Amino acid sequence: MNRKYGLIAASVFMILIGLTRALGGAALIVKGNRVGAGLPITGSAPQIQIAAAGLLVVGILFVYVSISLVRKFTKSAWTGCWIVLALFILGGLLNGFLLYGQPQVKGQVINVIAAGLAGILLLTGRPALKKNN
Repeated sequence: MNRKYGLIAASVFMILIGLTRALGGAALIVKGNRVGAGLPITGSAPQIQIAAAGLLVVGILFVYVSISLVRKFTKSAWTGCWIVLALFILGGLLNGFLLYGQPQVKGQVINVIAAGLAGILLLTGRPALKKNN
């Protein structure tokens, strides 16, 4: 199997994660604490805005590094993907504190599983990275 398929699959998956993360941020900006998140949002308006901005930034970064990875297949783009995955996990923890006063275990489990799957795909495709970078 061509190892580039692992990188392409990781990129597509990370773009999907990024788009959903950015849509969540946009929904928070538009609806504030009226977002139907299952649990009532207890954060103040500035906390909601900070969480929304973080969601948007992480979502945009996911899309950017994923596209960069499939366009260039470089080690720097691959490393950028790992950095954004770490930001994704840390951002989920921070958003839990800002919006609900504590991290939501169910949400963190989903984030860790998604990041783990993306990480496995990135590791699978690592041999396809260009050697000159």
